[in-house]
Parts: sequence; C-alpha cells; structure tokens
Amino acid sequence: MNNSLPYPHHGSRILLFWCAAMLVYFVMVFGSLVDIEQITGVRAFDMRPNGYSYADALALISALGEEGRRVYLTMQIPLDTVYPALLAISSASSLYWLSQSFGSTARWYRAVAAVAYLAAIADYAENGLIVWMLNAGLGVPEALVTAASLASVSKAIFSTIVFTTLLIALVEFAIRRIRQRPKVN
Repeated sequence: MNNSLPYPHHGSRILLFWCAAMLVYFVMVFGSLVDIEQITGVRAFDMRPNGYSYADALALISALGEEGRRVYLTMQIPLDTVYPALLAISSASSLYWLSQSFGSTARWYRAVAAVAYLAAIADYAENGLIVWMLNAGLGVPEALVTAASLASVSKAIFSTIVFTTLLIALVEFAIRRIRQRPKVN
C-alpha cells in the first residue's frame, strides 16, 4: 500500500516522537497553562474541550491582562505550535505500526491514523484563532469566538477518536501477543 502520510516505521522512532510530544505536553500543562490559570482563575481556551461562549471568551481575555496575554502569546502558543505535529505523527505512526500486524482491522486503524492529522489541523486552527482573539482584545467579534470554540471542540472530538482507537489497537495487539506465546507445560 502506498501511503502519502509520513510515518516513522520503526518502534524506536515512534517512541522518540512520543517522548518529544509528552515532554512538550508536560511543559505546557505544568508550565504555561498553569500560569494562565493562576493569572485568570479559569482554564485557558486550549483546555476547554466543550468549547466556550462569547461571554466566557470575553471574561478570559479580560482576566488575562497584559501579563496573561504575554504568557499566552510568547509561551503557550509557541509550545502549542510544536505539540500538534508531534502528537499527530506519534499517534498516526503508532496506529499504522500496530495495524501492520492486524488483518481485517488494519484499514480501520490506518483510516483513524489520518484522523490524527485532522486533530492537528483543528489544533492549529484553534491556535491561530486564539492569537487573533487575544490581539483583538475585548473588541473580539462574536463570530471569531464561535469559530475558535468550534476548532476547540473539533480538536477534542478528533483526539478522542484517535486515542480511543489507539487504546483499542493496543489492547488488541497485547491480546494477540499473549495468545501467540508458547504454552508452558
């Protein structure tokens, strides 16, 4: 099968991408996102899988102030520019790699691997729209907030599909490995 999506094909490379993705994730979750929450008292846009209303967005933008806006634009957004690609490559590669040992489900796993890239695209859209909202300040148009919220929800949905499928694939892989072990008498 000729596949145009980039996948590292060796387990060690996939693990390297996972390690890089998780490193960036932990720096965001325990660094910039904590700083934003401490400044505002509420969760950042990135951490709202159910989206947010126009009033919620205005409240967060107002609570950020100059310091919060600086943290968001100079720390969180740059980190979240690297993370989606690392996560998409890690997830998609894992699904592709696992699918190589499966029969009928291989196509399903490969299709979901492509969804990992849709999650990354939604995350990049979310990031761009957040930057736009932060630069617009309290004069942010409601349509812009709606688009950003939709990007956040889309990212969450695509990510849930990918991680659920990855978990299923890992369980299936583990079960197959256990069944293939020679029985000890």
